[in-house]
Amino acid sequence: MNRKKTLIGAIAIVALLMAFSISYLLLADRDAYKYYTGLGSGLAISEDDQRIAFSYFNNGISAIYTAGQDGRDVKRISNPKQVYHLKPQFSPDGSKILYLSQDRNDIQSLYIANVDGANPKKISDQSQHVSGAVFSDDNETIFFASMPAEEFQKSEGETQEGFDLFSVKTDGTEMQQLTDRDFYTMDSLVFSADKKEVLFKDFDDTNTFDLEDQRVYTADFNGEMPAEFFHLTLSPERNAAAFTTVANESRDSSLFEYDLFLKDLQSGDTKRLTDLNSSVVSPVFFSEKNEILFLEYKNWPQEPEEYKLMTVDLETNKLKEVTLDMPDLKASNFVMKTIDSLVSGWTMGLLYTVLIMLITVYVKPGKVLFPSFLSLVIGLLTLAASFVVASTIDPWSGIGVGMLAAGILACSIVSFIFSFIMKQLRKGAK
Repeated sequence: MNRKKTLIGAIAIVALLMAFSISYLLLADRDAYKYYTGLGSGLAISEDDQRIAFSYFNNGISAIYTAGQDGRDVKRISNPKQVYHLKPQFSPDGSKILYLSQDRNDIQSLYIANVDGANPKKISDQSQHVSGAVFSDDNETIFFASMPAEEFQKSEGETQEGFDLFSVKTDGTEMQQLTDRDFYTMDSLVFSADKKEVLFKDFDDTNTFDLEDQRVYTADFNGEMPAEFFHLTLSPERNAAAFTTVANESRDSSLFEYDLFLKDLQSGDTKRLTDLNSSVVSPVFFSEKNEILFLEYKNWPQEPEEYKLMTVDLETNKLKEVTLDMPDLKASNFVMKTIDSLVSGWTMGLLYTVLIMLITVYVKPGKVLFPSFLSLVIGLLTLAASFVVASTIDPWSGIGVGMLAAGILACSIVSFIFSFIMKQLRKGAK
């Protein structure tokens, strides 16, 4: 009798833990950055090389900071509330700064402020999702890439619209749509004063928008670039391009590594600058130093993304870490952070397997395989439901249900093994 009461109590405790875990997974905010403290993506350097701008997380709050090029004299210049501030850009005269404000639905709006953070102002429309922006050389016009926010929130394959190029004055007036091409992506925006054009990257192509004839052309060096490249940026003289692409030695591995490369746009020569066995993001040229500032994605491809601020000399390939003299930051919520890390899909799988095992021990010897068979049926029904969800609601939701089914089936196999062992032990006992 005591053994049965103990088993019933154990089953009840595990069932309650499962109910709590399911509720927590469904209702809690699962943002990977909720308790994260560290660098965010996106870098900028002022025209005179004296200041750098970056985003920095502290317990789920991402603000824009500036610092001297040596990492000292750090100043916080934005104050986000329930949003992330990302991807800063200095104006050519150094008096203004642009940044993106990303809400909880991942919709990004464009803001402008004084370089000290004063007088922040939203300059994109409420209905727009902005992927990036750049100043013109006269400090009066901003070019940015945008698509309708409602289209951005749709699942892949459902949206009918893409990104286009817009311009707006720094005071938020005279907004114009410059293209109507619905580009799949539009990033790495660069303004060229000499050629009067805006360069941008669309997937694997590099294009330019000619401001005089209002047309899109393929960039002169597009055919010389690798098949797949990312984080394209041009030198201040526009005679060299920096980009990241897959390192050759990692092409045959399951995890690609992305290193930094430099291309001379006059000679066509390409030089590899890094060999970090990780991933390089957000490269940006200094104006007066023969160096590039970039972020090393140390824990690629995990989340939250952990970055290290680095420089590389373009002649010697010498790497140097820039240590940011960050002010004292608020300590994280240790208890909630621990609960958040413990409650996961693996936790659910373990609790579910233990529950089936406890029920297996509790049932009569003749029904020892019944809990495992029931679990198998649940897994198969969930697998069938994944196909229905994928075809009628959303392919990605279907994949999610399919992964749940795979987890239940894996737990069922473990419980079957346990059941057979239990059956053999009971036969041996007799």
